[in-house]
Amino acid sequence: MRYVLILVFAAVSCSCEKKELPAPAFDRGDLITSQVDMGATYKSQIWFSLRENRIISANVRTDWDLAFEATAGGNHIMLNGSKGMKVYKTPHTDLSQVTDTAGLEANSRIDAPSGKLDSTAFEGWENPNTVYIINRGYSEAGVYQGSYKLKIVSVNTGSYSFEYGDVFSSQITQGTVTKHPDYNFVMFSFTTGHEAYIEPKKTDYDLCFTVYTHFFTNPFQYYQVNGVLHNPYKTRVVNIRDKAFTDIVIGDTLGRSFSTDRNAIGYEWKSFSLNTNLFTIDPAHCYILQDSKGYFYKLHFIDFYTTAGIKGAPKFEFKKL
Repeated sequence: MRYVLILVFAAVSCSCEKKELPAPAFDRGDLITSQVDMGATYKSQIWFSLRENRIISANVRTDWDLAFEATAGGNHIMLNGSKGMKVYKTPHTDLSQVTDTAGLEANSRIDAPSGKLDSTAFEGWENPNTVYIINRGYSEAGVYQGSYKLKIVSVNTGSYSFEYGDVFSSQITQGTVTKHPDYNFVMFSFTTGHEAYIEPKKTDYDLCFTVYTHFFTNPFQYYQVNGVLHNPYKTRVVNIRDKAFTDIVIGDTLGRSFSTDRNAIGYEWKSFSLNTNLFTIDPAHCYILQDSKGYFYKLHFIDFYTTAGIKGAPKFEFKKL
């Protein structure tokens, strides 16, 4: 009888236990094809969200000059590389002492194309009262944007203050940029004299289609390239060359060396032929991107032209993994 009771108790206990439920299926969606149009002269910078499959914002690439790190503890300043901007650190401490651009080209610097904040042209600006000469680069039409002089006066948890003016003018203007923690950077334009929220909020986009300044080492030279920079906020990328795009799965995120360099996608997914004067896309250049929310996407490019045959329109496929 005792054994019967034990068996009955065991049966009741088992029937009361919660069965392990399968994990709910994760809808990864379908393969998506998108295209953005920067214009034949690459006039536009386009900020794109993979999660929403849409352009978050777009601007003319001459709309800004400097990008100020927007976090409370931030103090880094970056150039608008889409214009080929450069910086020259002078030995002067007063803007009135700077009246020409002699020595600018030979001693100029650019930001590292990787976007690393410890490798900017303004690195070390914290030295008191240092005056910099800024070559503002060129518009998409090749028009020189002039040279400005700038001195950072102070930076705190809420803002930057600085002095600036045209190198060849005695007029000095006071500038201010207010920090905003929802953004990676707040931009500033010498043309308007105002700050601008050009880059979308740091959790709202993944890719920026733009011209940017790259430097080559053999021979050493600065050069403007057209490509893709990714969001520096909690976003990373790995280039996949050992598998076809269709074969890439979530397991391919394991054992890979992801990069936080903003040019990890860059420009090398296309090449230019001097013989045909055309760009060719290499769809074998595949990428996995992990966005700021932790989701993985596979991505590759399939075209660089509009249906009318106009360049500057990257077309790409992507899918959530």
